[in-house]
Amino acid sequence: MKRIGSFDFLRGLLLIAIIFFHTAVFNYANIHKIDFSNPPMVVVLISFLTLWGGAVIFYSGVMNTIMTLRRKTYLKFLFIAGGIYLFLHYILNIFLGRWATDFVNNQPTMTIVANIIRNSSLKFPFLSIFEGSSLLSIGINLMVLSFIFYIIFKKEQTDYTNHYIGLSIFGFVIMFTSIIRIYLYPLIEQSLSKQNYFLATILSYVVANPYPLFPYLAYGLFACMLGIMIYQNRFILVKKVMIPIASFFCIFGLVGMLQFEKTISKADYFWYFKTHFELGIFIFVFIFITYLYLVKHKEFRWANFIKNFSSISLTIYLFEVLLSETLGKGLSFVYPVWNQTINGCLLFGLFNVIIWGVILIVWKKYNFKYSLEYFWVLLFKKMGKDSTKIKSLKEEG
Repeated sequence: MKRIGSFDFLRGLLLIAIIFFHTAVFNYANIHKIDFSNPPMVVVLISFLTLWGGAVIFYSGVMNTIMTLRRKTYLKFLFIAGGIYLFLHYILNIFLGRWATDFVNNQPTMTIVANIIRNSSLKFPFLSIFEGSSLLSIGINLMVLSFIFYIIFKKEQTDYTNHYIGLSIFGFVIMFTSIIRIYLYPLIEQSLSKQNYFLATILSYVVANPYPLFPYLAYGLFACMLGIMIYQNRFILVKKVMIPIASFFCIFGLVGMLQFEKTISKADYFWYFKTHFELGIFIFVFIFITYLYLVKHKEFRWANFIKNFSSISLTIYLFEVLLSETLGKGLSFVYPVWNQTINGCLLFGLFNVIIWGVILIVWKKYNFKYSLEYFWVLLFKKMGKDSTKIKSLKEEG
């Protein structure tokens, strides 16, 4: 089954951006000196570029919709995949990820691996259990979408008009009602103080930083709409439906953000409108990639370096901290003040991207054997689901 090269290219770009900005921001030693209650515009822009998880969530929704339409037996595997993402979310938040809480006050709760490398200390990051992540949001999105797909795709059909209406209404409702996050977010700290860990866990799925289901479940719903249109080669419908939706969210979000002080570290009205604006931007980006695929038939065969990042994106996402913390520790012995300026950290982020690029070029010669994706394909193959992923890697290699 043929993969979509233009979307692989986009995911590769997203992973490069994630490595670059995550590495730069989370290694900046003076980040606590920034006024996060009213940050400079450059900090706001960097925070926008750092939170690419929303685009990855949208990408997941688009591609899994297309895969589901291509093979109807995909539904049960979609639900299982969502459960695996939930498991990997805790692996990330406890062992392999970055700072979990309160880097604003320069008192981060670091994950186990990062703390061992940076501070030579073994400490369990208890609070990180109740933080969100893009993996958590993707996982629950996949589980919810598997039920939606069952309803939508259980019968062969060519007219999805009613489903477009239902998905868009559901998506708009979630986006608008995500304002409840502002009022529910304080309950996380209260439930932890009262040792109500069940409630804290539920809230970590629904309203916790950085990618709660309110509003990111809506990202998956609008992505599902776009995925159906791509499957049916209906770019005219993309223009008539998705462009107005994207325009609305961009305008609504931008107008709303201008009414409030800039913030990036808490659940407030600025954050609420920011997620609307980001959704509009992401939809526009995916419309452009859809145009290149459906209209221009661009496959980006020349961009193998970038598409390498897409091939084993989950592996990179889980282990980027291990690499950056190790490189950062080594650099500190040679040049201890390298992370005192944001420019130094941005250069370090670029260096990490280059190192990953070299690793992927070498790894590709072995078809990315023993990556997480390699084991992912083997697992689902044993359950009866074949995959194009490893096959495509062999063909490209």
